[in-house]
Amino acid sequence: MTKHDRPKGASIGEDRVLDKKQAEAGERTLEKYDATVHVGLRTIVCHAAIERIDEDGEETIELPKLRQLRVSAAMARCLIPVRLRGSEVKAIRKIMGLTLAEMAKKLDEKTAVETVSRWESEAQPMGGYAEKILRLLVCEDLKSEAPGVEYNGSMIAHLNVKDPWRAEPDYVVPYVVLTLIQMKEQSGSIIETWNAKKAA
Repeated sequence: MTKHDRPKGASIGEDRVLDKKQAEAGERTLEKYDATVHVGLRTIVCHAAIERIDEDGEETIELPKLRQLRVSAAMARCLIPVRLRGSEVKAIRKIMGLTLAEMAKKLDEKTAVETVSRWESEAQPMGGYAEKILRLLVCEDLKSEAPGVEYNGSMIAHLNVKDPWRAEPDYVVPYVVLTLIQMKEQSGSIIETWNAKKAA
């Protein structure tokens, strides 16, 4: 688990205390928590973020399986049929642990580093084909770390990506909504993983 300072106004909706032991320890699990600042993509975490209050009254938030949370959010965002914004491309690249040059090389030997940089700064729009390739690359590279996100390559192939900003300049990308669940692997072992819900 990774500890994070709580951004102001980060909890959403009703909070709930899971058990007496948590209450005595000065902590509670939040029903909904806006984890965008920790992930880099608009992300809501349900029933998993733990709010702790220390003796000095300072609040901190703990997000379990932060790496897997980021990976799951990146995959789930790539499956939302809304054009990726530059800041999202940058966040996804960082989640993948790639430099601009590494991202360009993974996309295509002919893709220039400057092109990826222009996509991220929104100085140049990403073409529809390039965006589908990027989405496919992200999901294929990250799928083993996000078993709770339903995905197969045909989902990207059949994705009809819309650009709502043409008609509505103030459009806001929907949240990725994730819940920490227990899942049985093919081996029979039980793991905790992030499960994507439909965008709120």
